[in-house]
Amino acid sequence: MKRLTLVFVSVLLLAATTNAQFLRFGVKGGLNSSTMKIDETTLENINTTDGARDLLLQQGDSELGLHVGLFARIKIASLFIQPEVLFSQSKGSFKISDQTNLQSTYNTLVEQKFNKFDIPVMVGWKFGPAKVYLGPVATFNLSEQDGLKDQISDWTSESVESSINKAVFGYQAGVGLDIFKFATFDVKYEGNLSKFGEGVVIAGQERKFDQRNPQWIFSLGIFF
Repeated sequence: MKRLTLVFVSVLLLAATTNAQFLRFGVKGGLNSSTMKIDETTLENINTTDGARDLLLQQGDSELGLHVGLFARIKIASLFIQPEVLFSQSKGSFKISDQTNLQSTYNTLVEQKFNKFDIPVMVGWKFGPAKVYLGPVATFNLSEQDGLKDQISDWTSESVESSINKAVFGYQAGVGLDIFKFATFDVKYEGNLSKFGEGVVIAGQERKFDQRNPQWIFSLGIFF
């Protein structure tokens, strides 16, 4: 990993010092439609104020967030490398169903919201104003509003902790269009290579489920 980082930095420096016109900077922002993706999972024997409950967790709907940040582009012939640093907000929801009573007040929808830094590095190919690209992305969680943890905490007197990872890795792939050489529009899909979250800890017992945060990203960038 360290060798790949050194190679990447060397390529950037070489491109920048060889011909400055190949290196451009800009700002970008836009919307992202994200989902808190999990397989159906049953949390068994949750000790609530109304007795033990089996709670079924299901994936909810996609929700809109936003992102804003900086990007650079190094162009070498028809190829380009585009690193970005973005502040991003992603949202998603879980459906909670009481398996012992379908009319229960424990049937609800909860939202999760995360503030994070995304650092994607895209490698792509331009043909005219259009472009296609893909590359890795590192995500660092800054803060969270974990509606799942908060909701379960309201239902039980036992301690509840989330198992959200502070750093995760994924990939992005997309297409875009440069507009009159001063702006760029992008549509990207982001998938996860590592788990965004690993479950919830209730009364010291870890209840595991694979939580991921795929998203569609729509961006408009302006070159300096």
